[in-house]
Amino acid sequence: MTSEKRNANMIIAKAGGNASQNAYNCKVSIPKTWADKLGVSVNDKSLSLEFDGNSIVIKKA
Repeated sequence: MTSEKRNANMIIAKAGGNASQNAYNCKVSIPKTWADKLGVSVNDKSLSLEFDGNSIVIKKA
């Protein structure tokens, strides 16, 4: 399998509800083609995230 790399920006938004004043939500969008290849769909969107302190790995749960 060949690796595809893309640059992205973190989407950071102030958290609402009962969150503290300094709370933020952080999100990263991935291309739909990548989501399709992972098998993610509107009805089956569970993912497994792994963080080792330097990198994040996203896998289909």
